[in-house]
Amino acid sequence: MTHEDFLKIETQFYAYTQPFVDRAEDPYPFVLKREHTVRVCRAMEMLCASLDLDGSKTSRACAAAMVHDMGRFPQFAVFHTYSDARSKNHAAIGCKEIMRSKILSHLSVTDRQLILRAVALHNRPRLSRTYGRDLSLLARLLRDADKIDIFGVMKDHYLNPDSSHGFITHDLPNDGKIPERAAHVLLETRQNDLSYVNTLNNMRVFQAGMVYDLNFPAAAAAILDLEVIPVLLGGIPPSDLIIRLEQALLDHLKSLASSNHGKHGRTLK
Repeated sequence: MTHEDFLKIETQFYAYTQPFVDRAEDPYPFVLKREHTVRVCRAMEMLCASLDLDGSKTSRACAAAMVHDMGRFPQFAVFHTYSDARSKNHAAIGCKEIMRSKILSHLSVTDRQLILRAVALHNRPRLSRTYGRDLSLLARLLRDADKIDIFGVMKDHYLNPDSSHGFITHDLPNDGKIPERAAHVLLETRQNDLSYVNTLNNMRVFQAGMVYDLNFPAAAAAILDLEVIPVLLGGIPPSDLIIRLEQALLDHLKSLASSNHGKHGRTLK
């Protein structure tokens, strides 16, 4: 795959998303996702450079980043939410839209299949060990690049709250309580549990816990630079439990950022 192949996908992506912006009474949710996509592509370029990947693999990874959230546009247009639990799996919708739009039609069968499968996997709770090397690398790159920008979006949202943008946190209620169960489970297992995300503070814990799913040192370093974990957990009433959780998350980020996992990232759980 070449850089010119990626540029063609980029052009088609804007052509695909523009009608959603034009038709919307409030275009902001669609503009936000389009801007998110652009930043995920930049994060992907950074990750690929950190791994010294060749041009073909980098172009394929950036193409996956460009199409990874195509499902978000029809999802919000139909359901008016970005909550998969309250609508449909946006990755599955995205794969259907990718195929329907033929945005990858100029690529080889191998590239198309790898990108589609990476998109299908990008919002899974976790990945298994059963994927081939190319898919494993692409899927983990996409998940990390996506998270880098999600952390940035969340930090900005929590520091600059806007009541009209509640869809960013799925319009969850703020009960003002310490999410003790979610925090304990995260500390004990290092794995997020989406079933606890029924309040804003539970979502804050879930979002912070995404650092345990990171794969590459450069991603951990980028998120450390954002200084986002104190922002995410700082909105929760202070407690020893939340202080311990914050320290554990920061320690994990620092350990991964300073590690040397090479081109294949950390070992899958």
